[in-house]
Amino acid sequence: MKKIVKNPLVILAVGVLIVAASSVGATRAAISYSNKADQVNFSTAKLQVELQEKQGDDYAVVSDEDSLTFPAIAEAMKTNDSDKSNDIPFTVGKKYDENVRVVNTSEGGYDEYVRVSVYKYWKDGKNKDTFLDPKLIDLEVANGWYEDKTAETLERKVYYLAKPLAYNESHDFIKSVTIGNEVLTYVKTVDGDKTGVVVDEYQYNGKTFYVEIMVDAVQTHNATDAIRGAWGVHAEVDDNGVITSINGAAVN
Repeated sequence: MKKIVKNPLVILAVGVLIVAASSVGATRAAISYSNKADQVNFSTAKLQVELQEKQGDDYAVVSDEDSLTFPAIAEAMKTNDSDKSNDIPFTVGKKYDENVRVVNTSEGGYDEYVRVSVYKYWKDGKNKDTFLDPKLIDLEVANGWYEDKTAETLERKVYYLAKPLAYNESHDFIKSVTIGNEVLTYVKTVDGDKTGVVVDEYQYNGKTFYVEIMVDAVQTHNATDAIRGAWGVHAEVDDNGVITSINGAAVN
């Protein structure tokens, strides 16, 4: 019997980027960090997948009660809230180690194939700012994931875990988060309040970046049919159950 996923898990992480300029130009930036999570429970009769984040020495389930925190960035913000007003600890272009993984928590001990869709975008207040570049929100993805380039848009990337994820096993997904240096160089020059005055506006100043992750899973039994039925893609699978191609493209 086919298991078709209808309700993926959705995690939403939010950070506000504030660009700081000096007399020699924009050289540093700070992030005022906040976050929240919205969850639609994913489950079928027997299949279930969970998203977890490393917080301290342990992994925590990401849910409405225990949200995604990006602890390395959050820790930097604690320093930023101190009395060191001239020392901004968060650095644009720096890679912050953040560990987010998927876990097979299926009832009955079933193996499963896992897909993750990532959406990245910027907002100005409540409105999405489509002129700003989602690529500057750089998520380092762990090994073992195949990126489906045919499903890619400016905001979306889709990844498949080629090897089946065994019951109660985990696989890393996000390894780090970086905000690209280009946020400090994207400047628009406009007329100021007074005639003859020119003002440089940093276009990412005060904007909010969003990362939305959707993770779902399908059964390994009758893999090709199950994957096509749930995800609408044609997958080739070898004798060990490893996905070797997606829509004709080799999975390396």
